[in-house]
Amino acid sequence: MTWLRRLGFKIVEAENTPKEVYNYKIYTTGVVISFGALLFGYCSSFIGTTVTLPAFKRDFDLASLPSDTSANIVSVFQAGAFFGALGSYPIMETIGRKWTLLGVALLFEVSAILQVASTGQIGMIYAGRVLAGLCVGGVTTVCPVYLAELSPPAIRGRLVGFYEMGYQLAAIVGFWINYGIEAHMDPNLASTWRIPMAIQLIPGGMLFAGAFYLVESPRYLLKMNRPEVAAKNLSFLRNLPADHPYVENELSAVVVQINREREVTKSTPGNNAVTRYFRGMYHECSRKGIRNRLIIGALIMFWQNASGINALNYYSPTLFRSIGITDTGLYTGIFGVLKAAASIVFFIWIVDTAGRRLPLMFGGFTSGLCLLYVAIYLKIGHPDTADVLTASTIAGGKGATAFILLFGVFYCFGWNGLAWVICAEIYPTNIRGFCAAWTAMWQWIFQFIVARETPDMEAAMGWGMFLMFAMLNMASVIWVYFVLPETKGRTLEEMDLVFGVGIEKGEKPVMLEDVKPVRDLSEVV
Repeated sequence: MTWLRRLGFKIVEAENTPKEVYNYKIYTTGVVISFGALLFGYCSSFIGTTVTLPAFKRDFDLASLPSDTSANIVSVFQAGAFFGALGSYPIMETIGRKWTLLGVALLFEVSAILQVASTGQIGMIYAGRVLAGLCVGGVTTVCPVYLAELSPPAIRGRLVGFYEMGYQLAAIVGFWINYGIEAHMDPNLASTWRIPMAIQLIPGGMLFAGAFYLVESPRYLLKMNRPEVAAKNLSFLRNLPADHPYVENELSAVVVQINREREVTKSTPGNNAVTRYFRGMYHECSRKGIRNRLIIGALIMFWQNASGINALNYYSPTLFRSIGITDTGLYTGIFGVLKAAASIVFFIWIVDTAGRRLPLMFGGFTSGLCLLYVAIYLKIGHPDTADVLTASTIAGGKGATAFILLFGVFYCFGWNGLAWVICAEIYPTNIRGFCAAWTAMWQWIFQFIVARETPDMEAAMGWGMFLMFAMLNMASVIWVYFVLPETKGRTLEEMDLVFGVGIEKGEKPVMLEDVKPVRDLSEVV
């Protein structure tokens, strides 16, 4: 832990937790799993500018294609991600988290090759984008669950936050690659669009190579009746002997929770295992304390997208141009750098201290104020339609630019990565994979709507679009205050208590400190 403090990390320790638990292995594992976010971040950031490059328009003859072709290239990615998020759930529950990530990384490499190898066939671009979306959708289901299952409670927010930091760092690369190409390359060269598409091979390769370092989730292994391997893997991650009381207690708490949850499936009627499984899943998801979490997870993804961030991520050049900025590529890159810096600061020094609720309310309120200023400026100044800008309009435009950049910072102190942190930590073990797919599915539904409709909203609503996002940010503060409980520092097994799960009278939720070690895990599982 000394090495972490020397790097400036604020260590928040839980009581009765050995210091060995906060070791380089768990941090390295968190970083490697977060390589999956590099796929997500880069794919989301580079495409909006790449499809507007002159060489891309020429090589794919966009002038002869429907006017919404560029928007379709962007949005088919979200459509693929929706099905990837849904389909990755049964896969990761069958073959495990580690091997699912390896498969996703390999398919992502294929998707990048399809896009780079295209010689004017728009169908190959569509195919590559859909396949990339399938892979990124899988990442958004697997990575948060994987991170949450491996993380000690006191630093779970930080480790899941690595996922968001990876997203932001990759987004920076996507923004600045396009800026460099536009500034320093002949716009008529086909390499201007092939290079940003080829760079997708790098994060995919990093995830594929890094995944061989990972160990399988002990929680998944216990569900698969492999307690010896689960104990070995947890011993490795906690840097403690397998017979250490802390390791035994943690394994025992998971076993007790799994066995309690399996009782529901065993008692569910049905002619075969598949029927019993889905009936049991429906029974679990409809229980008090579970159904509210499913609704909360979907709404968390709604509020994240309702902030307006993805409108700026996908169409930042267009939106910056609407407030009078001419060097849109430069400011798009600055916007990405500020978001990444704010994410790093938040997830290293703040998230496991400030908790979940306070940052969300702070981020929502301040983000709303920033976009409210932009909306007022566009309504009064009309910078996008005026032939000559007055001095006051120019000054107001500088203010609007500053507020959009500040919006990126405040968003990263709130809804940015905390949405993924909360959705990774609030669900019980037996349905966590399903719930991860559920929340990721809603993320991609809302992203698809934003990506597909932002150009039309900007054209039809103008300043009203920014006003709408400002009001939605303000509304999210009210929702968090009245609906969302604090989850900081809780074990994954204690979330039932937080959300009031339907526990039978006289039955106590599983608390790690109250669990007696089970010496023979195989007998329990």
